[in-house]
Amino acid sequence: MTTTVQEVGAGCHAWLRLPGGWGQTNLGLVVGQGESLLIDTAWDQRLTRSMLDAISPHTDRAPISMLINTHPDCDHWWGNAELPGAEVLASDSCATAMREEATPEKLLALRRVAQLSGRVPGRAGAVGRYVGSMLAPFELGAVTLRFPDRTFKGRRTETIGGRAVELIDYGAAHTASDSVVLVPDARLLYTGDLLFAAVTPVIWHGPVANWIAALDAIMTLEADVFVPGHGPISTRTQLQALRDYWTWLTAAVTTHQSAGHGPREIAKRLTRTPEFAAFRAWENPERLYINVATIARQLHDNGPIPTDPITRGKAFDAVACLCRYLQTNR
Repeated sequence: MTTTVQEVGAGCHAWLRLPGGWGQTNLGLVVGQGESLLIDTAWDQRLTRSMLDAISPHTDRAPISMLINTHPDCDHWWGNAELPGAEVLASDSCATAMREEATPEKLLALRRVAQLSGRVPGRAGAVGRYVGSMLAPFELGAVTLRFPDRTFKGRRTETIGGRAVELIDYGAAHTASDSVVLVPDARLLYTGDLLFAAVTPVIWHGPVANWIAALDAIMTLEADVFVPGHGPISTRTQLQALRDYWTWLTAAVTTHQSAGHGPREIAKRLTRTPEFAAFRAWENPERLYINVATIARQLHDNGPIPTDPITRGKAFDAVACLCRYLQTNR
């Protein structure tokens, strides 16, 4: 993994963690006259401090006065407490969902169980090692949750050091609420996790139709550069590739579920199709299972996968199994 700060537009920067797998989140910075806007924080406070040190050449002269959280996944806001002097904004739905997600204490307990089970042979050990390695880099025991100070609905314009930025909430897609930050004078968009670039996306909430609609709407915005939530700096080419993924997967799951197959079997079958070949090289292709399971639940009107650690743990069991299957069936 590599971590860099990259200038992505006039007075705009991105803290990139590549290739963009689990918890390898990109963050954004918009610098105005005497103050700055930060887009998202990292999974824990230690990583957030590292990010703040890395961008300090820009923020020393323009301190961060505002922080936008684009959605409620913990890898985009659990570092909020490292910015006590900044006002924190999020959409109404995002702020609500933040309080419904698993707490640091519950994820810490899950990691401990995973680390113990990872010592045993067989499937249980493989699952434990997968989940344990995913959570290992983060200091979950040293997180103080800080929730938004102010919320917004729909579309809102804020001014940062004389620069206008537009906040747009596209509603439930990747999570219960997904927002983007448009910087019109730089023709730049920070997409949050509505864009995964060369990284397999994860749909925890949906419906998929909302995500596709959000991608369509994003492509009409006056932006040339797109900073994804995970993966390298992008153009509309990556937006279209992600749209193609969701269009293919929605149709494929519908067909296979009609034939009576369950999510685990559907995911395995899809990895053997010619269509999957276009996406197999994306980071974490095993996330296909989560996407299949979420779409299958929606086809039965069952709603999103619940956020509690036990249900998520079962999902990661299937993800780890698919990861092993992909590794042995190249």
